[in-house]
Amino acid sequence: MTKTNRVSRKTTAVLAIVFLLPALILFIMWSSIGLKVTGISQEEKLSTYLGYFPTWLQSIATLHTISILCCLMAIIFATRSFSKHLLSVRVLMLLTVLVAVFILLFDIYQMVQ
Repeated sequence: MTKTNRVSRKTTAVLAIVFLLPALILFIMWSSIGLKVTGISQEEKLSTYLGYFPTWLQSIATLHTISILCCLMAIIFATRSFSKHLLSVRVLMLLTVLVAVFILLFDIYQMVQ
């Protein structure tokens, strides 16, 4: 006799949003630098952004990797909640996936650039 632990779809929906928050915060921090100070170079913007983090997180590649992993986890958890019968949860998970994909593409573009 085997036992399987099934996680409820509401729990996976909450986990999807929890994993999306760090990536969303990192994206908002990056975007807010351009809004606060206009006319700065890319190097100045990068040094200002990295100034927000402790010394062990002073690599932009590390921050983008963390953001990519959080987005992927948010997408995985959100797709598990799509079969929920509540329309509001479905719409929320669709928005979660769309935002995560947008941030994921942004991080990949920033890493390639």
